Amino acid sequence: MTKLRLLIIFLTALIIISCDNSDTISLQGNWIKQAEFIGEPRTGAVCFTLGNEAYVGTGYHGEKCLRTFYKYNLQDGWTKIAVFPGKARQEAVAFTINGKGYVGTGVDIDGNRLKDFYEYDPTTNTWKEAPEFVGGARQGAIAFAINNIGYVGTGYGVLDGEDENYLQDFFKFENGKWERMGFYLGYKVANSTSFVINNKAYLISGEGNYFHTWEFDPNSSTNKYNGWSFRNKLIATNNSEFVNRQNALSFVINNKGYVATGVYGPYNRTVWEYEPDNDKWIEKTALEQEIFSRENAVGFSINNRGFIVTGNIAEHCLDDMWEFNPTMDKTDDDNRDYHE
Repeated sequence: MTKLRLLIIFLTALIIISCDNSDTISLQGNWIKQAEFIGEPRTGAVCFTLGNEAYVGTGYHGEKCLRTFYKYNLQDGWTKIAVFPGKARQEAVAFTINGKGYVGTGVDIDGNRLKDFYEYDPTTNTWKEAPEFVGGARQGAIAFAINNIGYVGTGYGVLDGEDENYLQDFFKFENGKWERMGFYLGYKVANSTSFVINNKAYLISGEGNYFHTWEFDPNSSTNKYNGWSFRNKLIATNNSEFVNRQNALSFVINNKGYVATGVYGPYNRTVWEYEPDNDKWIEKTALEQEIFSRENAVGFSINNRGFIVTGNIAEHCLDDMWEFNPTMDKTDDDNRDYHE
């Protein structure tokens, strides 16, 4: 980053931090500075994981959308991989099944929503075209995978071939084919986040779903709600700010889900841990002052460790990366520049 750009981002962050009126209570968790993303700073990127490696690519930077892709592991850091073959885009989705990554949907620089999909093979570092998404062109959707079945739904796109709207639908990708499935609970939503724990998926936050948690259990897909059920609301305690937000990120550590970043009016700096067995939300250490507030960032877990990277604060795209340790006490000693 240039010094001028860093200064602008820093001043913006100071304004946001100064407006944070959350209580100064003692919370557990620590943020640790990690190696910067080596590609262009970007927002609205997409991410999938294969084994102990995370893959981050596409997104928006400045006045252009991107096609570049990079992988990250704990031993080698960031490495560039084959360029995404589809049209450059942001706000796409991704999932992993059968040892391969899938990326599709999103919106291009001209505002055209997309429905094409591509498959990435890590053994050959190659992409190929996959079956087109049958749910229609959209952006801001969510995706996840359970038992080698990919799921894509919600978002903002075309409703019934007529009106642009927030969507309330879900589709599964199995054995190379897309199939519509019911999404009978919840609301029309976009820009949510999701994570998977013990073969159950959780949909959290987003436009139209600010307070609710929805669980999807494919083993209960024969019930009248096609596997979806309502869980606990995301209401804050201890008089801290509500956890409602959109364009947030999530990751999983030790079978607990974590939701961070995002925006709802001001940027949201609080971090929340979800225990699915107890259906309970617990507030953790917020983004520390050295971390810029952001939205449209990427979250991922590898080796049972959780990371956030990229995103934007106002019009400025970011390339910093941070790791969250939920069991450590907060310390500022690990917030210095990674290369110092």
